[in-house]
Amino acid sequence: MDSIELQFNKIAEEYGAGTGLLSSFWLKEFPRAQFVLVDVAEEMLSVARRRFSGLANVSFVRADYAASLPIQNFSAVISALSIHHLEDGRKQELFGRIFSALPDGGLFANYDQFCAGTPEMSRRFDSYWEEQLVKSGLSGRDIALWKERRALDRECSVEAELAMLRRCGFSAECAYSSGKFAVVMAVKE
Repeated sequence: MDSIELQFNKIAEEYGAGTGLLSSFWLKEFPRAQFVLVDVAEEMLSVARRRFSGLANVSFVRADYAASLPIQNFSAVISALSIHHLEDGRKQELFGRIFSALPDGGLFANYDQFCAGTPEMSRRFDSYWEEQLVKSGLSGRDIALWKERRALDRECSVEAELAMLRRCGFSAECAYSSGKFAVVMAVKE
C-alpha cells in the first residue's frame, strides 16, 4: 500500500459536494477511506445520501465551508465546481484554513472552472463553452438559466489559484487543463 492510499484511508472531505459525484469516483479508488460530504444545500445532500445509501464510511454535513471548516480531522480535501463561486480574497482565506488543518502530506484537489490568463482568451473559452452547450441540445430556457448562474461565477486563472495556494505554503501544480476546466493539486509538505 503506497503513501497516497494510506493518506486517503483516513478522512477525505468534499467541499461543495452537491450530489457527491466527485466522492463517488474517489470512493472507487479508496474504498476504505472515510468521506465527509459538505454542502450548504440540503436538497443536494439529500441526493448524495441516496447515492451512498448503506455505506457506513460516507457521512454528510450541511455547512458553508467558505465560512469555516466543519471538521478539523481530515487528511484530504477535494472539491469540484464550487470554489470558483468565491471572491479571490475568500478563496485565499479558505486555502489558508485548509493548509492549517491538513497534516503534513495532506492533499487538496480542486476540480474547477477558471478564466484564462487574458481577457481575449477568456472570451474565447467562454464562447467555445457556450457553443458546446447549444450543440448539446439544451433548451433555450436551460441555456438562459445557465447564463443566470454564470453571473455568480468569480473565476480566477489557474496561475492565480496556484499563486494563492503557494502563498499559503502548499506545493501546488495544475494536473490537468482543458479550456475553462482544470484540476489543481496541492500538497502540504
